Amino acid sequence: MTGPDYEVEVIAGLEEPAERELRARLRGVEVVGRPREGRIAIRFRGAIRRLNDLRSVVAVYTVRRFAVPRPRALLGHENFQSVVALARSVIDAWPRGAFRSFRLSAAGADSPTFTRLKALLADSLHLASTEGPGDLLLIVRRPPDGSPGWEVLARTSPRPLAARPWRVCDMPGALNASVAHVMVELANPSPDERFLNVACGSGTLLIERLAIGPVRVAVGVDRSEEVLRCARENVEASGHSAEIALVHADATRLPFTSASFDTIVADLPFGILVGGRAENERLYPAILAEAARVATSDASFVAITASRRLFESTLEGLADRWRCARVLSLKIPYRSGYVRPAIYLLRRPER
Repeated sequence: MTGPDYEVEVIAGLEEPAERELRARLRGVEVVGRPREGRIAIRFRGAIRRLNDLRSVVAVYTVRRFAVPRPRALLGHENFQSVVALARSVIDAWPRGAFRSFRLSAAGADSPTFTRLKALLADSLHLASTEGPGDLLLIVRRPPDGSPGWEVLARTSPRPLAARPWRVCDMPGALNASVAHVMVELANPSPDERFLNVACGSGTLLIERLAIGPVRVAVGVDRSEEVLRCARENVEASGHSAEIALVHADATRLPFTSASFDTIVADLPFGILVGGRAENERLYPAILAEAARVATSDASFVAITASRRLFESTLEGLADRWRCARVLSLKIPYRSGYVRPAIYLLRRPER
């Protein structure tokens, strides 16, 4: 039974940027469709390791479809060997020792059938079975297109691609790195640009910008010394400490001359973990006004916030300084539910 070779997991709302990166990076890739929100099905016959260079996605899974009526049939010799081969195709794409454990995710994962399957896989793959986060993630499910049979998916990396190795210090509510990548791409990065991250937090946007390529100037500003210490740890782990300057300052009173930055980015506080409505009603106009002051006449400002109504009403009052060029609405998993922020691409209005 045929189907896609891989399924790409993305933050819901970023399917279009992710498809653009897939086509740009992977020669010969075929986008088959979107099985459901936040998922892209592709066919790609190149090396698995090439998929692990994608930066706008959360994770990639290799997919094998089985024409069987029940998961129990996966215990049969031929089907089981196919599951093992699927897992080994991922394991063999990484250095020895990258995978030490696996987790099997399925509805009814504690049933006798799946308990037996986990035991057989542990023995064949020489990996420890775990109920927590495993290096190798295997998923057993019905095909999302409603076709008969079952699918087995194997994540192509020991941890999600969005969990960057440079993140050695994690702040509550830190921006998802795949979202940060899309944000800096939206501003059409250039090696000549002067890049400013206001309220830089743990440094995600700065590091993702340098991961794309060189930049003339890269500065992060935050009013918290504790946050800047965290950002500094991540920047050093990323290998970009010589290219990124971190400045202790208030985003509403920046210590820079006017018209000194070409690109400005911000992950604005919106009241779940940082800030509150009353504070943000004061903060948003001040940040947007100060960003306009330090921005060049053709600058871009890319911001993300879940306080959409407040942000948009603030923009209406600053129409002479910023115009909205694009909005991307997102749905990001958070605890047992979701937050629904939006990315705003702002441009300076024509004079």
